[in-house]
Parts: sequence; structure tokens; C-alpha cells
Amino acid sequence: MPVTVSTIADPLGTKLVIDVECNATAEAAVTAGATTIYAVECDNTANSTVPSYVKLLDAASVTVGGASGSDPTLLLRVGAGLKETYVFGTGLPFTTNLTFWAVKSPYSNTSDDSNAAVSPASAVIVKILCT
Repeated sequence: MPVTVSTIADPLGTKLVIDVECNATAEAAVTAGATTIYAVECDNTANSTVPSYVKLLDAASVTVGGASGSDPTLLLRVGAGLKETYVFGTGLPFTTNLTFWAVKSPYSNTSDDSNAAVSPASAVIVKILCT
């Protein structure tokens, strides 16, 4: 079967953000300003028995867990032992900044779930294609 390779005149994204040990310690203000997210790849293969939750926030800082944990702009569930890719065809604009982290719970406050501020047992690898 023939293969075709084409040159793309206008790339989808201009930045590739990679965190090879995403955990409950947030990566804050990684784009140094507004950005548009086109794709997020989450590799949870190191956590074979429980899902992880990758949270993205449109802000320069975050409170992870606690009684007043920050609610994420976007919550991505990554199945146990899986690598999953989420694509946003027209882009997801973040008007302030990109901050992200990974925890064991979909909840934001530790009063709702004590795992809201707990890192997955093994790090999650997160790759974000953005402008």
C-alpha cells in the first residue's frame, strides 16, 4: 500500500509541553500566558490497577486539595494501565495560563475525597500540544 507524506504549511501547535512525572505537585504557568490546547496525551501505564486524573486549569497558580482546592478547567480521566489521547479539533482556549497536575481522585477538595491531593503511585507522563 502506498504511503503519502505531505508538508503542513500551518502547524496545529507551536509548543509541546512534556511532563514525565506529572503528580499532585502542580506545574504552574507553564505557557507564560494565554494558550490554545489542541491535544493532551496521558500515559498512565505505570499505574496498572487504578485510574489517574489529569487536571488542567486556566490560571497561573493553583491550590491542590485542601478544603478549598481549585476546580480544574478540564478534568481528564486516564484508565488504569492505559495511555489515552484527547484531541480538541478547534482548540481549547486558556486565556490566562496553563497549569496542570495529576491525582488519584476526580474531586478538588480533600473534604470530599482524601485522594484529591494525593499523587498516583507512579508518575503519569503528560504531553500537551498547544500554541
